[in-house]
Amino acid sequence: MTNRIAIIDFLNQDVGLKILFPEADYFILQEEFDRTQIYSKYNIKPIVHNKDVNVYEHVTSNKYNIVFIIAALYNSIEIYNNKKNTAFQLHIHEKLKNIKSLINKNNFDKVCFFDNYDYDYDPNIIFHNSPCNNIYFFKRYYNKEKLYNTNVFQFPYIIFGHQCNIDMITDRFNKKKEEQKQSRIFFSGSLMNHKDNTYGVYRNRIEIMNRIVKKVNIYNPGHVNHDTFIKILSTSKYCLDLLGVGDPNIRTFEILSSKSLRISQRSNLKWNFEDEFCEETIFQDENELLEKIVRLENDPQLYQECLDKQNEIVRKHMNIGSLRSYILDKININIT
Repeated sequence: MTNRIAIIDFLNQDVGLKILFPEADYFILQEEFDRTQIYSKYNIKPIVHNKDVNVYEHVTSNKYNIVFIIAALYNSIEIYNNKKNTAFQLHIHEKLKNIKSLINKNNFDKVCFFDNYDYDYDPNIIFHNSPCNNIYFFKRYYNKEKLYNTNVFQFPYIIFGHQCNIDMITDRFNKKKEEQKQSRIFFSGSLMNHKDNTYGVYRNRIEIMNRIVKKVNIYNPGHVNHDTFIKILSTSKYCLDLLGVGDPNIRTFEILSSKSLRISQRSNLKWNFEDEFCEETIFQDENELLEKIVRLENDPQLYQECLDKQNEIVRKHMNIGSLRSYILDKININIT
């Protein structure tokens, strides 16, 4: 049997799955972003849900046996932990109701949700913690200290917004030549203060950055255009990756694709591979950051080993073939 894949994108969430599976048909339930440039780059022709096309009627098990669905599912949950979910969005809730109806009306072999919500939870909650045999969840933030149902897997590459992480790490990384690095720690990003009262997560970049700059010199050029930003990032020996609203965030992949050394704030994120980034590139607080930067600066061989390991991980695990195979292996599908 020839496998036919439909990708249903709730809200212009991410075009990455279409890059991994160019043979799939790509449906968008609601357009929010202008992605003309990336569509043109990959010759993508999305089918948009509107008065002329009803995605819920078009995607049936007579036409497709595998369905990939991209959404921040947590936004569809009205009550979480016995509290009203402050991230609840009615239009996402309604779309999920329609998707559930679509699943119930059809006989798809595999249904895979790619959940890009910022924080950790078991997405089986949307099916009342009773996972169906043919439903799988690939989630952006997979906590390495937790146990999940066996139908939940790591997939930290999907994100909401204009950028596409999979495009960056599978295309920009391969085209980017390693450039002469300047001995600086580059950071450019929003210094936000974010709290999710329902889930109980508090992220304060302002506080951690205020502590860091008292110990370490940070190079921040301020607001620059994107090409200049990428140039500065690529020519910096170190690039600081702070926890933001979600882990990983867009900066993570900008750094990884730049071939500069990522210095990251410690988290419980579990990647989809067993290889580890060097411990010398991970810090808990400003004191540990200072210690590790001094060590890396004083030991060029250690710096190069850390950078080589990082580039090896990206080259080995973050390419179209590996990411595609990872998904298919988890759902036990063989597509040539």
